[in-house]
Amino acid sequence: MREIPHYSASDIFSIGMENTIAALKTSVATSSQPIPREHIPLDQGEDFLLMPAVSSTGIGIKLVTVMTQNPTIGLPLVHGFYLYCDKKTGVPKATFDGSALTTLRTPAASAVATEILSKENVESLGIFGTGVQARGHIEAMLTVRPNIKRIIISGRTQESTEKFISSLKTIKQKMHVGSPEEAAACDLICSCTSSKEPVIPTKSVKPGTHLNLIGSFSNEQKEADSNLIKNAEIFVDHRTAAKKEAGELINAELEGNWSFENIVGDFSELIEKEVNRNSLESITLFKSVGLANWDLIVAEMIYNKTN
Repeated sequence: MREIPHYSASDIFSIGMENTIAALKTSVATSSQPIPREHIPLDQGEDFLLMPAVSSTGIGIKLVTVMTQNPTIGLPLVHGFYLYCDKKTGVPKATFDGSALTTLRTPAASAVATEILSKENVESLGIFGTGVQARGHIEAMLTVRPNIKRIIISGRTQESTEKFISSLKTIKQKMHVGSPEEAAACDLICSCTSSKEPVIPTKSVKPGTHLNLIGSFSNEQKEADSNLIKNAEIFVDHRTAAKKEAGELINAELEGNWSFENIVGDFSELIEKEVNRNSLESITLFKSVGLANWDLIVAEMIYNKTN
């Protein structure tokens, strides 16, 4: 068998956020119904995920491990590997750093939702988390809302937050360590944690705020409480996927404060302009558990641009 190309993290990131956002905007026309991911629990709340997807031209699968103790020993929380094959023949065409694909496509999807749902004149951005997704979401938000002047980072510890901010010296906007209340009072909020308890203080969220929640992917995790879910207009990446994996929404329904029937729209409906926020004073919330289709769309885009 001929040697197939492998795309490293640097190869993937060189494609850029703007190209990735543009690719995901075409996902309605190019992607099929999402295939359910296989979620295999490991020891102590750790996870092994298999995420297959099929398009009109390709087949792809991402293998992901989520190891909760890794950050304490200086390793990334998430590792991933991606295999891309030709749909007609099944022949492997390329492999990719799966973690880098996730790092790029998840913030890009949040950016698509933000471009549609958030106010155009947002000036402050609140970030919960200090990992690779937090970094990616800062870049993605600045891509679609370049008028942001101030960024508040709320991390698990003062030390990790200061270290995170110091690693982002190329960003011109003023960044500050902030309390959860200060981050939640921003015009635009992105929560990128694996927390099992809500990290966003609901009382601090202002009318007209848009939130992106991307950290949880099981009913054991939740970044927002049921009161925030009840008071917000909820948009999701995909209804079926959200009902199985969106911890905040699952718990809000179990507590009797909200129902999945209250979802306003999904990612495809946002792109096709079938839904939008009801008013400028509405709190809007885009909940993403991550779609395997997005990985395949971005992998195909990268492969086609370089071959």
